[in-house]
Amino acid sequence: MEGLTESATLVGRSGVVKDILRCLRDGGMSGALIVGNPGTGKTAVSRAVIRELEPNTAVIRLAATPALSAVPFGALSPYLGELPAQDLDSFSAVVKAVTDSIKAQPSKPLFVIDDAQRLDRGTTQLVAQAVATGAANVLATCRPGLLIPEEFLALWDDGILAKFDLGPLTRAEVHQLCEQVLRADVSPWATAILADASAGNPYMLLSLIEHARDTGALGLRHGIWFLLSRPVLSDIPVADLIGHELRSMSPEERTTAAIVALAGPLSLGQLLGFGGPKAVDALEMAGIITVSRGADRTVRAASPLIGEIIRRWVPAGRSAGLRASFVSLPPGASVPPDALLNRVRWALDCGADVPAEQLLTAACAANVALDAQAALRTAEAISDDAMIPEARLQMAYARYLLGDGAESEKLLQLAEPVPNDTSRYLAALLSARLRGRSTAPLTGAASGGVAGPAGTPDAGPLRDSRGTFHADAAVGPSWLDLATVTVAAGLAGSQPYGVHGDREGGLSKLVGAAGEQPEIKLTAESLLGELLCAKGRMAEGLGLAREAWQEAQSAGMALPLVYEDLLVRYSLTMNWAGEWEALAAALDEYEAHYPSRLLLSGGILHLMRGLARVRQGRMPEGSAELVLGVEELAIADPWELLPFAHAVAAYAASTVGHTQEAEEHAAAFRLSRYRGPGSVPLLAEAYSTAAGERPAEPGRPARGSRVLLRRPDGRGCRASRPTSGVLPCAGETQGPPTLWPSAAPRWRAVKRECCTTTRSPCCTPTTPSSSGSATGRCVAASCSWPSKPRSRPSGASRNPPTNGNCSPSSARSRTG
Repeated sequence: MEGLTESATLVGRSGVVKDILRCLRDGGMSGALIVGNPGTGKTAVSRAVIRELEPNTAVIRLAATPALSAVPFGALSPYLGELPAQDLDSFSAVVKAVTDSIKAQPSKPLFVIDDAQRLDRGTTQLVAQAVATGAANVLATCRPGLLIPEEFLALWDDGILAKFDLGPLTRAEVHQLCEQVLRADVSPWATAILADASAGNPYMLLSLIEHARDTGALGLRHGIWFLLSRPVLSDIPVADLIGHELRSMSPEERTTAAIVALAGPLSLGQLLGFGGPKAVDALEMAGIITVSRGADRTVRAASPLIGEIIRRWVPAGRSAGLRASFVSLPPGASVPPDALLNRVRWALDCGADVPAEQLLTAACAANVALDAQAALRTAEAISDDAMIPEARLQMAYARYLLGDGAESEKLLQLAEPVPNDTSRYLAALLSARLRGRSTAPLTGAASGGVAGPAGTPDAGPLRDSRGTFHADAAVGPSWLDLATVTVAAGLAGSQPYGVHGDREGGLSKLVGAAGEQPEIKLTAESLLGELLCAKGRMAEGLGLAREAWQEAQSAGMALPLVYEDLLVRYSLTMNWAGEWEALAAALDEYEAHYPSRLLLSGGILHLMRGLARVRQGRMPEGSAELVLGVEELAIADPWELLPFAHAVAAYAASTVGHTQEAEEHAAAFRLSRYRGPGSVPLLAEAYSTAAGERPAEPGRPARGSRVLLRRPDGRGCRASRPTSGVLPCAGETQGPPTLWPSAAPRWRAVKRECCTTTRSPCCTPTTPSSSGSATGRCVAASCSWPSKPRSRPSGASRNPPTNGNCSPSSARSRTG
């Protein structure tokens, strides 16, 4: 571990090493002070600098330890062997002895001090004096804040020393470190989760990587490391470092740290009831806690890993006593979900009675956060007969998240009858998911021989050890429609509607009937937006989709998986509309705000980004993104999107000449039982069919006949009968418009992606009218096709010319 730490902790620090060397060699400075919290790589940076300076520099190492800090000139004792015992207490005698030792060196020596905050006062003054007079240089590491010796701060103020602060690693630097340690490509979601857990602390990150790999949480699949399960943040090597840090603190500081870990996040005012401002400042400077700079001044553990280590470090008796003191304090304002989960868990650990309402709220919050283990524990603790049905419902959702569909179905049946509208709606959603669920686990290593054991090379979802495919590996997104949910939700005025029913009217009624229930209202709005876009009323549909998504940012989804449902529909709508910037912003924002949820939802982001690149004609980028999407969805796919990912990946692979990969993805899609309402299943069929029309030559797109899809009832998809069960197109047309030669490959791609009949080759893209509707609008027209530019008339535009229905400006707005 030491050798690993020595090299890996220099990731993100190479610039600091170069700057320090520049200061010592050319900058006219007499030294450098490296400041940072434990584990940030101070010692590794110092050693890298020394390796560059030796053997041309005489190094005087001073040991700064807690034991020697109480001894006058204790750190200098190895260099005072010839000084008489009676002179050891004389500052002038020690100065003369050290000065003589310095003059005896062939070159200006360099004092090297690790943990300078532990130097005794006499040694600190002597080194500062030698540096100030130019007799020696110094390279020191130190903790931040008030722990920096005053003498060194004075030298920094005078411009004699340079100071370098080491902060946490950025997400990109964490990714680089992970790939350096694991010596292979790493999923960006694995690094995002590890970065969130360790807060970018290099040493803690290294310990977490080692622990996750040893326990199988990290696994190698097709040459890429993926996070297969949530890492356990306990019993890892870094725990000893945090424990040593806490043991060196005062009792007040240890109590304050324990309260933050056990009950946090909490307000600064609540925390000051257990520890004074000095204790809070000391913990913040030590990197144990963080205090927000906003008006609320929220205090939380510096990282989830540190919080978990402190929780386990507090003895059981001490924990129970602290809780008794905490609950006796006046309650604060509204408790955020993560704080509620922490406090309920704390109470259960102490064996205390927790009100059933609080347990149920915590279980729901855990499921919304996709933390199935916490949801199971809190729901199982409910003993109130009146609330057991709702508890079983939450347990059913947790089992679904863990991939145990059979147990989830049993619990859902035992939960009947549920007592209120919200629970009925939640039960109906879960029932729809279970009807379309895969037989493979949603998390962890795949079963049924589809993938090899976690951590084995070339483990993956496509083939088993015999090289055969499995027909039951994935299924369709039955959750995309509310046809069976509206009545179950018990909303006034809601009626079921099917393939041939008035879906638009039904969804509009559902939006009005939902009232102040955002989980239902926003879901219906997003479905309605998708439907309107499919009908060609792009302006109206985009407006609804944006409105639903913006409201979802502030509404706070209180039901599990619903927020991600909205993300999928919003991303699909933005993809069909060619709103690339809006799509990228939504996906980036989700990635930044919910890193801990990426274990389950990360496949959605890869799939939607890959689809966007494919529709823009950026096929190599799209194919690479879709490879990651397929692997992530093979690990966790509560939204049943893996078949769609296989189909799009097959299409992208065929266009870049990866024939075998395209065939594997297409075969995986064909052997899946993919079903469900909405345009997704038929779009998947279109992409899969286009990929298999004809093997592509390397670097050239596949070409073939147009795709003919069927509606769920078996009939051809007529443009004059638009429904959300077909590919997004509407309106009768007489054929494609006249295009410049360079636009022909693009139009052929549109034909492949668009729902057609033998009578109507394709829909003609048109400009939306002022009323928000469009005649013959084809959403698939936003798809680009990579092609070699051909000659065209002089002065001709690269965009298709206007010919009645399509203007250059509208084409640009749709294609991004």
